[in-house]
Amino acid sequence: MIEATLIEKIFRRHGLGEAYRHQEPALVWPKVVGARIAQITEPLYVQNGVLVVAVTSHVFQHEFHLMRGEFRKKLNEHFGEERVRDVRFVVESKPKGEPPFSLAQIALLPQEEREIEQLVSQIESTELREALRRLMSTAQRIERARRERGWRPCPRCQTLCERDFCALCAKEIL
Repeated sequence: MIEATLIEKIFRRHGLGEAYRHQEPALVWPKVVGARIAQITEPLYVQNGVLVVAVTSHVFQHEFHLMRGEFRKKLNEHFGEERVRDVRFVVESKPKGEPPFSLAQIALLPQEEREIEQLVSQIESTELREALRRLMSTAQRIERARRERGWRPCPRCQTLCERDFCALCAKEIL
């Protein structure tokens, strides 16, 4: 397994260090909350210090809402600093797991392949270079799949979403 510090170095080298740092709470969520909670939750993203986590039912949403202070405290203890201001839970009706299609069916455009290759070409470690290439290719395929299924950028934060606003912006508007 590749160490997170190596991935962070790569992101920093390409000017994405702050983006990685802001999203890191979503990446460590399963490790911090444990396997049982990680099974029934899915961290979505972090925006303005708020970690948005999907749950499968309103019961879990309510229960975890009551525990959000504890989750926030554990995450901040993990980082040794105040990086998460709040944790919000949204109900996603879709079951967690494999999508109803294969991401491998979505071909990257030649331009996308060239951009990815250009970004990873400076990495000396073959193992790390291949892992990052797979990660970036998968992320690009997910974005294309979402756009093909009608997802569009949130007018406030530009996060791809299925509704008029992403879950975080919708909550702020209400």
